[in-house]
Amino acid sequence: MVRKTFKRIKEEILLHLKKGPLSTKKLSELLKSNWSTINNYLEELKQEGKVREIYARENLKVYVRSDYPVFYGLPLNKNNFNDSLFLLSKIIEKWKEKKKETINKTTMQKIAVNVIKNNSLDIPIVRFHYGKVLTTSLEPERFQETIQTYKITEPKDSNKILKAIDNEIENGGHCNIAWKEKKKQYKEYTDMKIFDLSDNVSYFLSGDKIKNYQKILDLFYSLFLEIPTKERYSYLFKKYHDFLSAVGFILNSKEFNKGNEEDKKNYIKEILDTFNSLWQALTTEFFFEDFEKTITKEFQELEKTIRDSRIKTYYFEVEDKLNNLLEYKRSLTPLRKKLGEGEKKIIEILLEGANEE
Repeated sequence: MVRKTFKRIKEEILLHLKKGPLSTKKLSELLKSNWSTINNYLEELKQEGKVREIYARENLKVYVRSDYPVFYGLPLNKNNFNDSLFLLSKIIEKWKEKKKETINKTTMQKIAVNVIKNNSLDIPIVRFHYGKVLTTSLEPERFQETIQTYKITEPKDSNKILKAIDNEIENGGHCNIAWKEKKKQYKEYTDMKIFDLSDNVSYFLSGDKIKNYQKILDLFYSLFLEIPTKERYSYLFKKYHDFLSAVGFILNSKEFNKGNEEDKKNYIKEILDTFNSLWQALTTEFFFEDFEKTITKEFQELEKTIRDSRIKTYYFEVEDKLNNLLEYKRSLTPLRKKLGEGEKKIIEILLEGANEE
């Protein structure tokens, strides 16, 4: 029996990883080699930038190829993987052909979602940080390399898909400006209200646009009402409630209202940083909730392993940012507002009631 060369073993590892994420243990079984040997080769491939580690705990390590085009390196069944990438690649090609420019990734994803929705295609869609997207992605500048590497082929209904892409590009009202593409999608789909609210929060808290702080607080409360009440969102629901309490206190504190503009900007930056961490965690939960509907039984355990790892990372960041915000709250004093005549009368009535009791 001819002994495999180091180069050959590395090539076989990369070949197996074309099918999706695999653990070191699984690769050692496939290559009929011991765990430590395969682990060493994976470390070398990692240093060479050809693979990346997506999970590591105790003796379990999971790797994907660096060019693997599924979000979070998740496993995807063969048909969904192929058809998603075929759709995206054709959108890139046709946009270039018709518009004489390179499409941006946001526009690419928004066109793909509409093509799938409007033509009832069996290709998975998930909610992510910036709205609805496919489970896969391509770099418009170098997509052909990925298509060739993963040997993407035409699906049976390719003619239907190509016609649908033509129609969407010509009549879908796409402008290839990322923020406008996001806004367009949020208005088109009824389940995108929370994304529209988040976009408004980021807009109003950025730069010098913010003038009405009550408007910001109202937006935060409106978004809170859109957070799902399912068990899987209970942690974030509570943390967002704590966030609202801290923001309300800060915006109504003496230091914030009497402070200079630089101090206000620092408070707003802390609020925005904390909100962004909460949003990243929430939309990651959205992503995995949607992704789980597409996962086959053989990949369920691996998907759960990856999900738990990613969610814990985001939750840790939420705790850190929220603790910083609560430290601000502890150092501030409430602003004493001058009461109007109506408010004074209400307080008098309440005090009279208390005295009678």
